[in-house]
Amino acid sequence: ALGEESEPIAKAYQDWLRMFMGDWQRWKLDEVFASPEDFFDQCLAKMAGLRKMGINALRSNPRIVGYNLTGTHDTAEAYSEGIITAFREHKPGTFDAMCDGFAPLRWCLFAGPVSVYRGGKVKFEAVLSNEDVLKPGEYPALLRVLGPHDERLAERQITVKIPAKTGNVEPPYALPVFSEDIPVDAPSGKCRFVARLLKGGPASGESIDFYVTDPHDMPPVQTEVT
Repeated sequence: ALGEESEPIAKAYQDWLRMFMGDWQRWKLDEVFASPEDFFDQCLAKMAGLRKMGINALRSNPRIVGYNLTGTHDTAEAYSEGIITAFREHKPGTFDAMCDGFAPLRWCLFAGPVSVYRGGKVKFEAVLSNEDVLKPGEYPALLRVLGPHDERLAERQITVKIPAKTGNVEPPYALPVFSEDIPVDAPSGKCRFVARLLKGGPASGESIDFYVTDPHDMPPVQTEVT
């Protein structure tokens, strides 16, 4: 903080900054980023997507019934743990990601591999995390695979079945509802796997990105690479 430059933690930050600037020059990061500040801004903005990815994995696991978020802000010892910085500044997109991740009714979507050549198969999975929002019953849902320009590459209509409580056994929080390997014939670009509940209420986490590369867009390689 301003006026606290003599504090031990402030001196530690100064040492880390000097080491970083050495790496900045040695690795020629100025050829990739506009400035060191731009580098750190992009690092902070990266957290939102990583948070959603991690929560996706946790909430889609029917054996996990709780998740304790322990880090509110970054510390000198745990650089990226917090959802705000050590200076209590908001990390871009992270609050939105946390609201999405902890919504009581949420899709946990997966597309793997995340990057595939045109025509290759991608395994699409959909798990619905339901914290007693949907009551026992059947709910129609629509799943779509969309290309870089939102063209429809594949579409599936499914029925999500929410089981009733059996005795003292509660229904699981995570319900796997879809899994299929689908070939993706799309031009190069960012594609999406989208899920929508058609009845019962809106669920968060309705879209996940993956990437397609058309080999014909790549430059020819005349030399053998091993």
